[in-house]
Amino acid sequence: MRARSLFVLAISGLVWTSSAASQNAVAIQSVNVRAGPDPMFPLVTWLSPGQRVSVFGCIQGWRWCDVFTGRHRGWVYSRFLAFTGGGRSVVISTGGPTLGLPMVTFSVGSYWGAHYQGTPWFSTQAHWNSQWGRHPPPPVWHAPPPSRPPSPPRPPTGGGGVPDFRPPPGNPPPTTTPPRPRRTTPGGH
Repeated sequence: MRARSLFVLAISGLVWTSSAASQNAVAIQSVNVRAGPDPMFPLVTWLSPGQRVSVFGCIQGWRWCDVFTGRHRGWVYSRFLAFTGGGRSVVISTGGPTLGLPMVTFSVGSYWGAHYQGTPWFSTQAHWNSQWGRHPPPPVWHAPPPSRPPSPPRPPTGGGGVPDFRPPPGNPPPTTTPPRPRRTTPGGH
């Protein structure tokens, strides 16, 4: 029994270490940490550019991520978080599932019960829960389309390399021959 317990502890320690190491991100600019995955939620703290956070996962669509920094836990908009390593940086909002982040869910009651007891807004959970339920779910993340090289410029149309002129609709084309003068007779009107 004791050997089995030590084995389970050793395995769980390895899993925690490897997942914690692969889930470190950095704030790419100043950003708020909220008590839920939406800007309507109360402000918990803020991150400075370059500040490191541990990412526990992101909600569907990889728009908001559950993070921990210092002694604060909360939600950050994923456009302001990046994974760095190997000489490159990948912003979570554009990297999405390719980063291997777990998908997590959010519930005001259980999340706030675990992390925000004693905060000024903890007693107003019912209000925040009703507000959160009204918002539509975020769109699902889709990989960005592959980039294409710009198309070469098109040659001008018309003859002899001169651009083709087309008057705007409703206006007559310009005349190329001058109008004929009217004949007048001497002494007549």
